[in-house]
Amino acid sequence: MTYGINSKSKPAPDADASTRRLNYIFPCFVRRWAITQSADVVQQLKLGIRFFDLRICQNEENFYYCHGLYSMAIMEPLLEIISFLESRPKEFVILDFQHFYAMQPEHHVRLHNYLKQIFGQKLYTRSDGPLSKCTLNYCHPRGKQVLIIYRRCSVSLPQDFWPNLSWPTPWPNVCSAKKLEEYLNTALLSRQPMNGYVSQCIFTPTARYITLRFLSSLRNSAKKVDKKLSPWIKSQQPGPFDYKDKPTVNVFLGDFVNLKDGQFCQWVIDLNSCLECDT
Repeated sequence: MTYGINSKSKPAPDADASTRRLNYIFPCFVRRWAITQSADVVQQLKLGIRFFDLRICQNEENFYYCHGLYSMAIMEPLLEIISFLESRPKEFVILDFQHFYAMQPEHHVRLHNYLKQIFGQKLYTRSDGPLSKCTLNYCHPRGKQVLIIYRRCSVSLPQDFWPNLSWPTPWPNVCSAKKLEEYLNTALLSRQPMNGYVSQCIFTPTARYITLRFLSSLRNSAKKVDKKLSPWIKSQQPGPFDYKDKPTVNVFLGDFVNLKDGQFCQWVIDLNSCLECDT
């Protein structure tokens, strides 16, 4: 949801001291490295995006998306997702609440209640069965269209949401295409058959990386990732697997997914042609 970051965005609670100083001197520079998506949520949905990595902070009793800078309040994109799902009852979306900032236990409780109120009976909860049963054919007749992963929570997690360990999302923390592919291959071997899994196809720029590319942006880094990683993505095998088998891929995460008419999305969608099971 970083497409909501604009010239009026101020440093968010996740911003470090250097980001705050730079934003005071070169705000446009900070924005170029804070924005990870330029397409809004509806455009992303139309491209085929069904998994959203979300970072939430709290300020003056309101919840906002953030990534170094404040983005928009959380309500509008969630309502747009609901509207999309109501017009397409066979669709399914996964919301991964990945990081939280400046939030106390009472804020988590309030956010839990807010999310349950918005999505209600559409939620595929832990009471509805294991993740292995969460297929489109299983969920559609039951009216289930949303799964929420809620990580690093400081209070007891309601049955409505799925915990961190149920859907690992290993962080590469590299800014080299070669090292990224090596990490993705190695980390995938740790996937368990009964869990979801996220392959983060993204760079994490260091201060040195950014300094040497002062006039560049995260968008240009995303272009490089797409170019270098496309053969790897296209060669992957999705679908269920057993403990004796080589782990398969599940979710792909990328920056600027609308580049070249959503080519990243199409590579991932095309992998579904490899599936031999109930999807």
